[in-house]
Amino acid sequence: MSEDTDGPGTAPGRSPALDAGQLEVLRRYGTERDVAAGEVLFADGDETYDLIVMLDGTAEIVQGHGRPGATLIARYSRSQFLGEIGMLTGQRAYLTAVATSAGRILAVPAAQLRVVMAHDPGLSDLILRTFLLRHSILMRRGAGLTLIGSRFDPDTRRLLEVLARNRLVSTWLDLEASPEAEAIVRGLDLPVADLPIVIVPGGPLLRNPGGRALLDALGISGAEGPYPAGACDLLVVGGGPAGLAAAVYGASEGLATILAEETALGGQAGTSSRIENLLGFPAGLSGEELAARAELQAQKFGARIKQAARAVSLSSAGGLHQVSFDDGDTVRAKSVIIATGAHYNRLPLDRLAEFEGVGVYYAATQAEAQACGTSPVAVVGGGNSAGQAALFLSRSCAVVHIIIRGESLEASMSRYLTDRIEQNPRIVVWPRTQVTALTGAGDLRGVRIGRASRQGESELAVRGLFVFIGAKPRTSWLAGQLAEDGDGFLLTGTDIPVSGLGVETMTPLFLETSRPGIFAVGDVRSGSVKRAAAAIGEGSMAVRLVFDRLQSAGSADPLELGTSSPSA
Repeated sequence: MSEDTDGPGTAPGRSPALDAGQLEVLRRYGTERDVAAGEVLFADGDETYDLIVMLDGTAEIVQGHGRPGATLIARYSRSQFLGEIGMLTGQRAYLTAVATSAGRILAVPAAQLRVVMAHDPGLSDLILRTFLLRHSILMRRGAGLTLIGSRFDPDTRRLLEVLARNRLVSTWLDLEASPEAEAIVRGLDLPVADLPIVIVPGGPLLRNPGGRALLDALGISGAEGPYPAGACDLLVVGGGPAGLAAAVYGASEGLATILAEETALGGQAGTSSRIENLLGFPAGLSGEELAARAELQAQKFGARIKQAARAVSLSSAGGLHQVSFDDGDTVRAKSVIIATGAHYNRLPLDRLAEFEGVGVYYAATQAEAQACGTSPVAVVGGGNSAGQAALFLSRSCAVVHIIIRGESLEASMSRYLTDRIEQNPRIVVWPRTQVTALTGAGDLRGVRIGRASRQGESELAVRGLFVFIGAKPRTSWLAGQLAEDGDGFLLTGTDIPVSGLGVETMTPLFLETSRPGIFAVGDVRSGSVKRAAAAIGEGSMAVRLVFDRLQSAGSADPLELGTSSPSA
């Protein structure tokens, strides 16, 4: 068995020892038992597994346990705990834990661990940060799922995005470049028509799965059978910071709440390596941590989360709203908060589609950084997202080129980011510049740029192009039913002209769209402030307005909703 020298249990912070007080807290939620050397504590493919605390003895985390080429990921000993963030999100195990000596363990079921996370802030913070750190390390080394497919196949690129946006630990074997990929395909006797495939440790072989099918196989789609008859109090469409905040506040105030997200919880903010200007986090936090904490909060208060669900239509009748999704589900709700956000514009370049997902990216997470390695990269855009991406990529990439059409970054980027960029020797800013062409055969090798102050073009040798320019609202599924501004963003409150009101006698509330009971928050809303904190504020504020609208419509009986009134 080979050993991973950079596994999640080999450095400070990745395997903290619990003190006597912390052990005593966990004992109230778990059970103790003796274990024998060689006993499997949980195995890849298990639908759920316990948090394992080593009271005595030692254990190992192994990838591919019992199979040729098995890899040792981490070792644990007395007072250390085994687990990863997938335990809290409900993902099936993809690694195996084995006792390597006789000893005694404390096993805390996942459901009870969530109770601990909700009621013990200190222990919760320690466990969550440890889980996230381990997850980041596993992302870098590629333990977990294996995707086999061609870089030229749109379905491969689609699955790469699903894996990256959902922060799933995985390895991609490119059919064109990996002899191992060809050997696996031959060994499985798979026809090319079945590609791409996803190999789930301890689980099924998935042939070109849709996003919902992939998350179903991992146990994290939130699919729990048909929805109950009748209407929920609140449907939140979109799981970025605004949508997550709405779900947390709605559920915490007693509203029967459903949160539906198409791609991954956290939205664009979830792809940020470090958000440093969010109130209450002086050291900053990653988008992944923000999304993970918000998801745990929403689940704690009883919100139902439905993932890999793209809204395709909206209709309203009799004071109720109905949203249909691409998986065939339909949800009826007394009120709807639309938080579908926006997506970055595409550059008008030849060959763009050829490189999207395999050289051209619209997010900068560990997955994209791993794909680029230490090679130079370019970032197009002058906003905060571009700045955060450049700083993150500069940790591993030799050079990061920031390409902007304006005179400087100061006009569109927060000062704390511009200061750090100016002080970073690995970042080069190209003002009054635009990308004119992509170069490479099979994979991206460079970009041609044109500069306003010079004749002709020059070329930058880069292996990744990260695009953060402009944004278009995700509103096509509404089919123009709600009032929009000239760019397609949803109008709310007093910004809606009288001619655009669905009910002319209605005075729309702040954040309410042209249809009573339907609200818009975050980046999808016209005039919104493109900051995570502002989106969180709008999401929580919208819940207060939902109560106001339900009460004015006579459908907000406090006893029926399970609360007397929303609180701060």
